[in-house]
Amino acid sequence: MRPIERIASAFFTTLILVLGACGGGGLASIASGVGTGGTGIVFGAITGFGSVVVDGTTYSSAAPQYFADSDQGEAVQASAASLGLGNQVQLQLDAQGNPASVIIEPALVGTVSRLGQGELVVNGMTVRINANAAKGPVTYFAGLSGFSDLSSGMRVGVHGAYGIDPISQKEFFQASLIEQLPVSSTVNRLSGLVSNLNAADGTFRLGGTTVTMSASTSVLPNRTVLADGLWVNVWSNVAPGTNGDLRAGVIRVRSLSGATGSVQIGGIVSGLSGTRFQVSGIAIDGSASALAQVVKNLVPGEYVVIQGQADAHGSVLVASGIRAYATQPGAVELNGTITDFVNKGNFLLRGVPVDASRAQLVGTASVANLRNGMFVTVIGSVSNVSGNVVVAKSVSGASKAPIGGTVNYRGTVSQFNPASGSFVLTGSLDEDGASATIRLAPNVAYANGEAAQLTNGASVEVEATKNTGDIVAYGVFFRKISARSPSAGKLETEGLVYGVTSSTFDVNGLTIQINGVIPQGGTLVNGARAEVEFTQSGGQNLAQEIAIDH
Repeated sequence: MRPIERIASAFFTTLILVLGACGGGGLASIASGVGTGGTGIVFGAITGFGSVVVDGTTYSSAAPQYFADSDQGEAVQASAASLGLGNQVQLQLDAQGNPASVIIEPALVGTVSRLGQGELVVNGMTVRINANAAKGPVTYFAGLSGFSDLSSGMRVGVHGAYGIDPISQKEFFQASLIEQLPVSSTVNRLSGLVSNLNAADGTFRLGGTTVTMSASTSVLPNRTVLADGLWVNVWSNVAPGTNGDLRAGVIRVRSLSGATGSVQIGGIVSGLSGTRFQVSGIAIDGSASALAQVVKNLVPGEYVVIQGQADAHGSVLVASGIRAYATQPGAVELNGTITDFVNKGNFLLRGVPVDASRAQLVGTASVANLRNGMFVTVIGSVSNVSGNVVVAKSVSGASKAPIGGTVNYRGTVSQFNPASGSFVLTGSLDEDGASATIRLAPNVAYANGEAAQLTNGASVEVEATKNTGDIVAYGVFFRKISARSPSAGKLETEGLVYGVTSSTFDVNGLTIQINGVIPQGGTLVNGARAEVEFTQSGGQNLAQEIAIDH
């Protein structure tokens, strides 16, 4: 990843002068940076996996580089395992329409300051919960059993679509994901439309929050000219001030500048006037004759997916297609290999908890056949009761993972050859047997560890593409719990911890008895990510091993 470039004092002074001369509403020429350049852009919510599905459109997850925020940076390189259901993302597409980079873009990260009926406030911005698929992606909760688990003072990350209430004209985010974070998290983020830009003071407003800039603030992409009306994402590792102001470490501007290929944007309609409106801070031109009836039926506040091309200036998306969730609600689609199988009502598919207890089972996906390593397609929806599980409508099983399919396999590394970037993975794989040859892709990224830890004996999970002769891994996740064969009679699960007490905790809808086990690698707290090995006895899940991931 390119290092985040800092603005030198002299350049910052120049920037302030340029800001002072700006009348607002304009877009500057933007140079390349992480996630910019290339030919096409996608902004939207993750609604499925296998490869990666953004607002119902499938893109390959094998090729791109992934970037996520951390305590140290606004966009640091990550692995595909960092993606979660409901994440808001920016995809940069290459000339073939495949993602070259994926940036995970939480709208808000901070402390819950107020809770109301179906809404909360984070960093001064209102967040609304959505339980109706006709109004956009249903809010998914991670590390929470649902909205009722939220409390004032809790640290959360919020992904969602930006909107303006058509009556009150107040800004809000409609959450596609709310994730509980550990209290130790120091990241703060705030997104929205710039207003009240004050060049002399180096300040502007996002909603009800004042953002302050300094000589160390990075504005990305490089050479961007800020102006009122621009949509920005502000990152900071400094806690908000006593008056609620936020000191910006990085400001990332969202625009179409440089986009010469296809563009897709999912979000909420605002500023509707004739055939012009905005979605996610991007101006939309819906004047194409083929869209006349669709545009006529649009209403402010509804969730739509726009496809088209950027105009010559990169300031407007000229729409060629509009899909409204009101008429075509999106379903969750998950394709891949089952992991962490407990029973029909509780297993993971690409890290997403699935309840298939009432699903129609198709093909080889019978009750007797569902198991770890089995390749399945799940069609379902986020539970509107709990919000932290996908309730499957159908589960289709295949006799083998298809060539080109995305697979997640766990096992132990052996016969590692650093020169060829290959190794043998032994453990519980699919119907092909107890071992498989793994080849590392050029863009391979590591999670929960570093590349140097890839040695014989390492316990890993790979996310990979299945080919005819081998399996090409583009993500390697280092596992901390002991590698065991299925005959050991142990069950496993992995996810964000919540509901921690002195004797129990919850993860993926399972209540785990701590059972005297001392966690490895960290403290068992709400919002921590943990791997858990457990047995079942007398209707209880008894922990045998607990490892805290980082």
